[in-house]
Amino acid sequence: MGRLHLLPFMVALPEPGLRVKVSVSTHNGTVTHSGLVLPPAAKGHLSIKLDNGYNVSYPGDDLEAWEALDAPHTAPVSDLHAPEEDGTLPRVRLIHTGGTIASKVDYATGAVDAKFEPEEMLDAVPELATIARLDAVKIGNMFSDDIRPQHWNIVAEACAQAFADGCRGVIVAHGTDTLHITSAALNFAFAGNERRPAGPIVMVGSQRSSDRG
Repeated sequence: MGRLHLLPFMVALPEPGLRVKVSVSTHNGTVTHSGLVLPPAAKGHLSIKLDNGYNVSYPGDDLEAWEALDAPHTAPVSDLHAPEEDGTLPRVRLIHTGGTIASKVDYATGAVDAKFEPEEMLDAVPELATIARLDAVKIGNMFSDDIRPQHWNIVAEACAQAFADGCRGVIVAHGTDTLHITSAALNFAFAGNERRPAGPIVMVGSQRSSDRG
């Protein structure tokens, strides 16, 4: 943790890329924010990527004090532990393709990167272990506008393999921009000769990265 910087009038703002805790004067009194300093949205403004992933911006003159913070710690995937399984529950497979649902905030840039591993998703919601025996298969970490027809085939084959392995259902985590297109492709893939999949296939996406809850 850095020392507290009390600001006289017109003191320089913290540099972009620095993780800080700031106190800002507003019409409703002083408010406090923590996050990553971004390039200013306008000249003389302080812009911050908050820990919840949203951005705020204030005139620099409203800044009362700021304190440098350490970078957030993220546990490596190897440190994650799968919850104990209940053998009486149905098995469900999570097929991980990427997208915002499989992203996390990159505090070096303030943007989100498609780099959230399926094990992290399962570890983040341990309550899932009380609903089903969930396992995960990673096909890729792509934003959905990078999905192409060959990827539809890969997802369809992964769904078919899940049912062949005894899964009762499949969840496909996918980016939202083209989720509807992949959904249609899967429908066509399983609809030939009056066929249907052996169980439900659910497409899921998110408007927020998974590390933001």
